[in-house]
Amino acid sequence: MKSARIHAFTENPEEIDVVDVAKPTPAAGQVRVRMLMSPVNPSDLNLLHGTYRQALERVVWNHGKNDPSQTVFYDPTLRNTCLMPPYALGGEGVGIVDGTGSGFLARRLLGKRVALASGPPNGTWQEYTVVDAKRAIALPDAISSEQGAMYFVNPITAYVLIREVLRVPRGRWLLVTAAGSALGKSAARLGKLYGFKTLCVVRGSANTQELRDMGADAVVETSNQNLQAEVFRITQGKGVGYAIDCVGGELAADVLRCLGLDGHMVLYGTLDKNPMPLTVRDLMMPVARVSGFLLPNWMAQQSPLKLLSVLRAVKKLTVQGVFETEVAEVYTLDQVADAVRAASRPGRTGKVMLRMASA
Repeated sequence: MKSARIHAFTENPEEIDVVDVAKPTPAAGQVRVRMLMSPVNPSDLNLLHGTYRQALERVVWNHGKNDPSQTVFYDPTLRNTCLMPPYALGGEGVGIVDGTGSGFLARRLLGKRVALASGPPNGTWQEYTVVDAKRAIALPDAISSEQGAMYFVNPITAYVLIREVLRVPRGRWLLVTAAGSALGKSAARLGKLYGFKTLCVVRGSANTQELRDMGADAVVETSNQNLQAEVFRITQGKGVGYAIDCVGGELAADVLRCLGLDGHMVLYGTLDKNPMPLTVRDLMMPVARVSGFLLPNWMAQQSPLKLLSVLRAVKKLTVQGVFETEVAEVYTLDQVADAVRAASRPGRTGKVMLRMASA
């Protein structure tokens, strides 16, 4: 079978090799999935570039582990390893379960079309992959394979950030950066559904009208508008109570200065590779909070009952079209370097997708 793999972290998409490897065999509690489609997400690029590894070397429980030969971990219990290449890329996708290991959870999925959350070493950018059965969800007919391929990363992140972490109340303002992204557009729809107001921040005008049509209460274009001045005007001088940012850099610092009293901002991405400059009194004066978010670590801290509740809610909202995402470009697995370049273009709208030969 074909598999898209890297042998070392790289910024060069041409160094992703599409190679022939043996079809994997599922172990106990696992399913083997014949992959149909898989998106190219920013998290996939982080696993290509080594961004997560570099960040984890700086956290306290990995202190002193700055040698590539040393193992670093996502958690202080040292259970969740940050793997080093070689490995197969791809964090989520959709496919058909064609084989299982032992266990009821695995066997009940045989023959079903599933959305799955995976990742190295058994990524989804290959014709077959294996994954723990608890990380695969049978999809109803109402969810297309294109949308099912994007079931986990953006929809669950959007839902958890807004409903579980920030718990944005009805009538309050949520500021969303990179609002032209799939997650940003989902936030606008969630605002309309749950009654909070969304202030969508974009670079240019390409997504402005679409965001307004799907329920955004205000849109600020940073290429020709001053963010803080517009937030002052829109909120009548009060600032926003909540913000989510996946950009970082100077924009994140500007968003921080848009928070009102006791405001809370969550950082969940670094599209801008420059660090966020932090002026301490910009936090002190409004008694504001800034926190970080990484979906796998959040999920690892939740009870099985909480996770089941979140997955059920996301499934219902997906069927309702709340997380509907435009697919801008589709590539074959052999074109993976072109797909990564397309997904890396600044200002791109719509999701880049890989279609497997077995689809």
